[in-house]
Amino acid sequence: MSGQVVVTFDTGNTAFHDAQLDYYGKRAAAACGTPQVPAEDAQGKTETNSVVSIWDITDNQQRLIAQLQGHEGPVWKVAWAHPKFGSLLATCSYDMKVIIWKEINGQWQKAYVDSSHTASVNDIAFCPWEHGLRLACASSDGTVSVLTYSPTEAQWRRSDFKAHACGVNSVSWSPAVQREGGLSMRLASGGCDNNVCIWKCENDMWSQEMPQLMPSHTNWVRQVAWRPDTSSSVVASGSWDKTVTIWKQEIEGQPWRQVTSIPVEAKVESVAWSVTGSLLAIASDDGEASIYKEGYDGRYEKVSSCSEQGYTDLSKPACASPGGYEMGNGVAAAASPTMGLNAELEARQQSVLDAFGPLA
Repeated sequence: MSGQVVVTFDTGNTAFHDAQLDYYGKRAAAACGTPQVPAEDAQGKTETNSVVSIWDITDNQQRLIAQLQGHEGPVWKVAWAHPKFGSLLATCSYDMKVIIWKEINGQWQKAYVDSSHTASVNDIAFCPWEHGLRLACASSDGTVSVLTYSPTEAQWRRSDFKAHACGVNSVSWSPAVQREGGLSMRLASGGCDNNVCIWKCENDMWSQEMPQLMPSHTNWVRQVAWRPDTSSSVVASGSWDKTVTIWKQEIEGQPWRQVTSIPVEAKVESVAWSVTGSLLAIASDDGEASIYKEGYDGRYEKVSSCSEQGYTDLSKPACASPGGYEMGNGVAAAASPTMGLNAELEARQQSVLDAFGPLA
């Protein structure tokens, strides 16, 4: 596994809370918080500078093409809709608002504004395109709202349900799975009550899936991420207790079980799966992002990390050493069962090649 920096963004003195690439990876949207050094206008008032910036990053270039101003507080998250619905971007903020922006002839404008939440809106996520145009929103008021666009009525409809009494930090949609009676529509949520909950929608009514997930975390669940895999249901939850839990459900309706718990060195702020679901990224409040891969034994192994110091590939040991192995960055680590399985697999592969004799 190798990695490289493709493009960097000059954010000046502004702190950004979130950044997302669009479906094609040609545009990046960034959620702005407050300036690290507050700016003052002519009257001496401090400017909040709560904007959403959009860059064109084609050809490895950085070109600022839009700055969306509509929020009155720090913007926490941005989310792109599937391109089949046009160029749509959703944003949520501490100002308790959710704004859906639409690009028309190169100009961005507000398509819909929801101001129904009574506290900060902390996370947003568009559903898989098979379910239509729907946006889930997580709020500190303890509710999850779902905004649904009706093409026949040409308007947005809103529904909500109580999710976590102490506040909701994150939401994540399950992949669209065909079942008897239609597509399965489910959500995972993580809250300030340290819990992870699964929700299902039937006849436009949301209810909690039973049996509930057993308690695993001892601090706020900051992020949940549903793996994009239709063969089974897998959810990752990252917490301020410095752990990431992997949950699995073999068949919908069966109990969820905790597969493993991954300890990290700092509070977890974000977790995300790769498009294929083969890799899990974990970002923590110490400024480091790590990539994990599932091993043959079901445990997750750290294969790379990225920080201000650069990218480090941990997947290939440089050389063996007594009682363990030496990583490419010179850090010694104890041998793991996954390494033993990899060595055994390589030995089997070599024996098969040897059976064919030397290649001419």
